[in-house]
Amino acid sequence: MGEQDEEGTILDSSEEGVVASHPERRQQPFLASTATEKTFNVLGLDIVPIACLHLGDILFDFDSSFVRPEVSKLLTGLPELREKRKNPQGQLPPVNIFGHADPVGDEDYNKHLSGRRAKAVYGVLLNDASIWEQLFNQPFGGDNWQQNSSVAGLRETLGLPPGTARKAVFAAYMKTLCPVPLAKSDFLGQGADAGGKADFQGCSKFNPLVLLSKEDNQNLTKTERNAANLLNRRVVIYLFRPGTKVTTSLWPCPTAAESTAGCHKRLFLDAKQRMTPGDERREHTKATDTTFACRFYDRIGGPSPCERVLKIYRVRLFDTLANPLPAAPYFLTDGKSKFLNRAKDDAFLTVRDIKVPATVTIKWNRAKPGETPLSPPPKETDKFEFTLKVFIDIAEANKVDAALARLHNLGYDLGSKQEDDVRLFQLDYQARFSLPLTNGVLDEPTIEALRQVNDDCDPNLKPQPKGKKK
Repeated sequence: MGEQDEEGTILDSSEEGVVASHPERRQQPFLASTATEKTFNVLGLDIVPIACLHLGDILFDFDSSFVRPEVSKLLTGLPELREKRKNPQGQLPPVNIFGHADPVGDEDYNKHLSGRRAKAVYGVLLNDASIWEQLFNQPFGGDNWQQNSSVAGLRETLGLPPGTARKAVFAAYMKTLCPVPLAKSDFLGQGADAGGKADFQGCSKFNPLVLLSKEDNQNLTKTERNAANLLNRRVVIYLFRPGTKVTTSLWPCPTAAESTAGCHKRLFLDAKQRMTPGDERREHTKATDTTFACRFYDRIGGPSPCERVLKIYRVRLFDTLANPLPAAPYFLTDGKSKFLNRAKDDAFLTVRDIKVPATVTIKWNRAKPGETPLSPPPKETDKFEFTLKVFIDIAEANKVDAALARLHNLGYDLGSKQEDDVRLFQLDYQARFSLPLTNGVLDEPTIEALRQVNDDCDPNLKPQPKGKKK
């Protein structure tokens, strides 16, 4: 439902990730010379992605490949995404999965972890519990499913009888994550290679979306650095032009279980320079100004709308008494793109998009009893109880006006007096920022706290776990 341009179309975006279609590429004519009895022409098509799903780090446990239930929001739309892009012959787009890690740590460790995440998603898309059994029985570093994944908890959540075998629990869970599974023949490699070549692979830390500066790496705490690198830890699913076929033996990526030796053969000549932190923080923007070190992946993912450092805006949804509304169904639009989803358990929604307007409009309702953030989203035609215009591009010329815009965005705009709204924000975030007493004054510490909460979208910057009423 986004706007089509040379950068592609964002179809859906949220805290979990991005679903997008790629811009159409101009079809090049084939030029062939005259052939003789002993010579012939060889023609080949490039590997062209036409759509993508970006699965964010939030969909996995930290330092783990275990897939969280929120992934279902993205994967349930995959069949329709493919169906709408089949060719006149009825062929569907084949699929391939790339896992990515952040630039911190050993490259081989990151290669295996990113590969295991890609393999875990591969198993989900196939609904093949034997793949998860392999991950369970072959722990790697911090990715130890035997210690970290609670089979008993999954069994209880799924309502399965006590004693249900682990493999059956995995199979039932996969079905909830991806109700319409794919077949191996739906992947680029068609399952021809036992190691998954041309079906899924891990790219280690060679293709960061964000490269922190030298100062960032030296001065940020481990927690802060992990948060800043969150965008780099991701799995991206690409849909390729229908009819695309590859020879798995010629696929340039090593398998998910292999070392980075094969990756090094595909790196740019200046790869070391690309991956070395500089004086400024760098972001991947497009193929001509990339932080990606792998030539092959840059060709596929460099121009992808799923591989953009997109503007993020985060809004908390309240009722008229300033009570946060967990799982609130909402409709958000900037006049062109439209997003239908639910707020999280903390009542926050997070939306990412390429185009950043001055304002967006949000309509929302209270969640009904029993509804959760994973419940079905609303419809655009629903009647909504609340409506709010949210400031996205905030002018910084006047600090007080900018602070009031951020206060409005965060839902603290319901009192009869400005001081009451400021006081409520101070009450919620006093402990997080060591704010002064809740005096209702827009002093420098409060203005800075508002900037961080509204602009930085840090998941750790949440209000104290309590409701607030006037």
